[in-house]
Amino acid sequence: MKLVNRYIDKHGAGHVTLRPEDNEDMWHLYNLIAEGDSVRATALRRVQNVSSTGSTESHRVRTQLTIQVSKVEFSPSVAPAQEGGGDQGAAPAASLHISGPVISENQYVRMGAFHTLDIEPNRDIRIEKSDGWDSIARKRVEDAIVPGRGAEVAALVCGEGTAAFCLLSEHMTIVPHRISMSIPRKAASAGTSQHEKGMDKFYATIYESFLRHIPYANPSLRAIVIASPGWIRDSVYDYLLAEALKRNDKNLQKVLREKTLKVHVNSPHVHSLVEVLKSPEVSSQLKEAKFAKEGVALDRFFKMLGSDETRAWYGPDHVRLACERGAVGTLLISDDLFRSSDPATRKKYVEMVEGVQKTGGEVVIFSSMHESGQQLNQITGIAAILTYPLDVEVVEAEEREEAEERRRQEQELAEQRL
Repeated sequence: MKLVNRYIDKHGAGHVTLRPEDNEDMWHLYNLIAEGDSVRATALRRVQNVSSTGSTESHRVRTQLTIQVSKVEFSPSVAPAQEGGGDQGAAPAASLHISGPVISENQYVRMGAFHTLDIEPNRDIRIEKSDGWDSIARKRVEDAIVPGRGAEVAALVCGEGTAAFCLLSEHMTIVPHRISMSIPRKAASAGTSQHEKGMDKFYATIYESFLRHIPYANPSLRAIVIASPGWIRDSVYDYLLAEALKRNDKNLQKVLREKTLKVHVNSPHVHSLVEVLKSPEVSSQLKEAKFAKEGVALDRFFKMLGSDETRAWYGPDHVRLACERGAVGTLLISDDLFRSSDPATRKKYVEMVEGVQKTGGEVVIFSSMHESGQQLNQITGIAAILTYPLDVEVVEAEEREEAEERRRQEQELAEQRL
């Protein structure tokens, strides 16, 4: 993402102009733009002209529109499984659609007309937030404009006849390609020739798809993970390396030898990426990567929940109580919660994050485009590992007593005024 222009005053008011370049930039914009914001971007509008004879002709014009956001829709790039192993070409692009009434009239569009902006790569978009730029929104901009980003890990999750190619970056997990092939079973009477032919075709398809969909020459790629149940991962690695030797592809040979990690998983499906990131082989090599930190933090939380539930809390109300008592050592929060259409709700979560940071706690913001983020969303999207034990029932009882005391004092004050 390129930062074209930025002006934010000390009160948080102002605007930012950005130029998205790839799918992850679209995801950043989706997290930045909220209902009520003002967005200005390029739009295509159909314009009708009436001639002097009364005939009508229409054509499309490209113009700049400013709308007040009422709806934001994001569609990630997800490849469907390809039966028979056929390749689908380039990875599908993510799409971002922003809808709302026009608030700045021009020669083509009247004020108040409803329009949907289809955000395109390499075209500027100006964002002015209705409630100001809080710390989370500013951090999102800073993360988005860091140069040299890209996929840090390529993962090939496979089984016998199935394979999913995954690219993990700091904020997204993209599945650019899938393979699904029918492999003949081994038959004792007929030998294993048909089975072996099917597997050879499967491996060949994986190799060609690997060349097309895995950016193995990219310097930002830190590891290539081949994960599977059973022995498939070893066979896939051996075939890739043998084929690279056969074709004298020295670059691929070097990358495979230096960056490949083979990991056991229980299931040959994309959701096994959570297992992959928790594995000792991967977590030790990628401990600084954001998605690895997410997986480690979530694993720590669930282990704590199993061993000492007084130090593992989840749910907005309970985590808020722990934050108010300064008891949170690690806050786990999904970026889904910051997309609330209610400004007060978003502000509540921003204040939790800032409060934990002020007391020296760790905050891990999970991307809901990662498997670990989706798991956190299943338990309300917010959780905390506490620095000391707290009993939920005791804390809730204290809250009720404090609320009752406040009501009593307010009632006495009102009676005194009378």
